[in-house]
Amino acid sequence: MSKRTSFLSLFLSLLLIVFLLIFQFTTSDYRYISFSVILIAAVAMNFLSTSKNFILILTIIFGVGFSLVFLSDTNIVSQLYLIGEYALLIASLVIMWLLFSEIKKMNDELEILKEKAEELEKYVGSSNLLTHSEFTNRIKFITTGTQRRGEENYYVSIKSDPSDKTKEAMSFLLMQTLLKTVRSDFDLVTKLADDSYLIFLQNTKKEGCLKVVDRLFQTLRTELNVMQIPIQYEIFDQEKGFDYYENTKDGEAKQ
Repeated sequence: MSKRTSFLSLFLSLLLIVFLLIFQFTTSDYRYISFSVILIAAVAMNFLSTSKNFILILTIIFGVGFSLVFLSDTNIVSQLYLIGEYALLIASLVIMWLLFSEIKKMNDELEILKEKAEELEKYVGSSNLLTHSEFTNRIKFITTGTQRRGEENYYVSIKSDPSDKTKEAMSFLLMQTLLKTVRSDFDLVTKLADDSYLIFLQNTKKEGCLKVVDRLFQTLRTELNVMQIPIQYEIFDQEKGFDYYENTKDGEAKQ
C-alpha cells in the first residue's frame, strides 16, 4: 500500500508540473482548449475502467493531433508552438491515466482487504455474539463431526417483542442472558438482521432445547420481575434450522 501511495504522490506532482507548463507556455486560446479537454477526460476516467480510459486518451490524442493539422499554418515557429502544446496535453493525459489506474487498483485492494477482514472477524463488537461468517464456519465444522458420530443438532430462534421505548434495552438484556444460558464451549449464538437471535445447540434433542429456553425464561423473569416475558421462540432441526438461518441472516425470512 505504501508503494501505491508513493506512485500516487509522484503522478500528482508530475501532473501539477505539466499543468503549470501548460498555463505558462501555451497561448490563451489553446490553454482553454487543453484544460477543457483535460477536465472532460478526468470526469470520464472517474467512471470508466483502466482499459477503457486508455482507449479514451488514445482517441483524444489522435483526435487533437488530426485537428492540429488543419489549425496550423505554414509558419514553422507556429507549428513548433503547437507541437509543444500538443506534447504537454499528451503528457497530462498519460499521467492522468496512470493516476486513475493506481487509484482504481488501490480501491480494489481495499475492497479485498475489507472482505478478508470481515471473514476473519469472529465477534460482533465487544460482545461474544458470533459474526455470520464465523457462525457459518463453526456450524460446518461441528456438523461434520456430529454427523459422523450420529449426533443431532438443533437451532432455536429467539425474538423479543418489547415496546419501542424498551426495545434497545430488552435486546441487550436478551443477548446477555442468552450468552450466559448456553454452553459457551459447545453452543453458538448470532444475531440476525431482524434483531432476533439464533442459537445453535450441538449434540442435543428437542428436550434439551426446551431446557435451554426454560432457563432463559427463568433468568429473564428474575431480571424483569414479570410473569409474562415478551419473548417468542421457535425450535428447528438441523436441516430446517440452517435453511432458516440462510434465509434470515441478511433480511426478513423468505417464504
